[in-house]
Amino acid sequence: MRYIGCKNNLLPHIEDVVRGAGCQAGVFCDIFAGTHSVAAHFKRLGFQIVSNDLLFLAYIFGRALIKNNSKPTFARLAGSLASDRKSALSEPGDPYLKTLNHLNHLRGVPDGFVFNAYCPNGNNEYKRQYLSDQNGQKIDAVRQRIEEWRQAELITEDEYYLLLLSLLKAVSRVANISGTYGAYLKDWDPRTRKPLILEPISIIASEKEHHVHQQDANELIEEIKCAVLYIDPPYNTRQYITNYHLLETIARYDRPEIYGKTGLRPYTDDEKSSYCSKTVCLDAFTDLIQKAQAEHIVVSYSSEGIMAADEILDVLQQRGETKLIAPIEYQRFKSHSNGVSKNTVQEYLFHVQTKQKR
Repeated sequence: MRYIGCKNNLLPHIEDVVRGAGCQAGVFCDIFAGTHSVAAHFKRLGFQIVSNDLLFLAYIFGRALIKNNSKPTFARLAGSLASDRKSALSEPGDPYLKTLNHLNHLRGVPDGFVFNAYCPNGNNEYKRQYLSDQNGQKIDAVRQRIEEWRQAELITEDEYYLLLLSLLKAVSRVANISGTYGAYLKDWDPRTRKPLILEPISIIASEKEHHVHQQDANELIEEIKCAVLYIDPPYNTRQYITNYHLLETIARYDRPEIYGKTGLRPYTDDEKSSYCSKTVCLDAFTDLIQKAQAEHIVVSYSSEGIMAADEILDVLQQRGETKLIAPIEYQRFKSHSNGVSKNTVQEYLFHVQTKQKR
């Protein structure tokens, strides 16, 4: 899934910093986890993970990729349908794949929330075209079925979040957007003609107990002690809840009173990140660093961010010996609305050996 600030291309560099600091195990905290690419990487390396993000869609990533340690059995669902010969879920085979196959073959719901709010022939005055009518109706059908199974206790919490993540990833593959959901395209992208297909999530096996949170980072930090604290805060003024409002609404499926041409969901101050504000970002970052109970702090931040590199360095040096890794150039997150021509951007990596040990 394309996501602003995703660090897939930086994973080798982040790992080099952690390994270079002598960290081979222990608690790794990713406190602005997003799609959890960094947390998942370090889970694979054997660390015990604590992850966090404000958005519910990010929490779904965490529950599916971090908290969950084993392949789902869907034992309750299969058991409840064992006597139904018409159901493919009652037939022999991989229960996970059969469950996804069942969802993929559902018929679309003709009057669901997503269809009415975000499709051209839905019941909205703007005739929004985030999704084709067919895919919008299919999303409603799948989302409602998953919720029905959960309410009936036919699936476990781990199974619930795995299915939701499959759905969110499927939506991102057929959405009529350039990069984020801040706006939809005037013309239909070829990918929108593809049918919505849920695919299985790769499970990261682990014997450790991992923890996933959905909290304000500056509040959660007081409860965490870790070997490595990884900090990758938002770096521009656009709130993630507006950039990814459609995915957040599908994740929650709470039928909000959306508004405006793009169908934004209402949100409260508690759902806003201080790190997207030019006036309070540096204060929030300083507070976070001062509260951190970690042996090592690793920070990644864009050269185009609200905070300057020297400001970040000044804050970090208050906690211990700080190194600024040479700026790393990588591919820019592209969106037709970026209004820039340069294809690459620089990412700063900072490492602090703190004075305070666990």
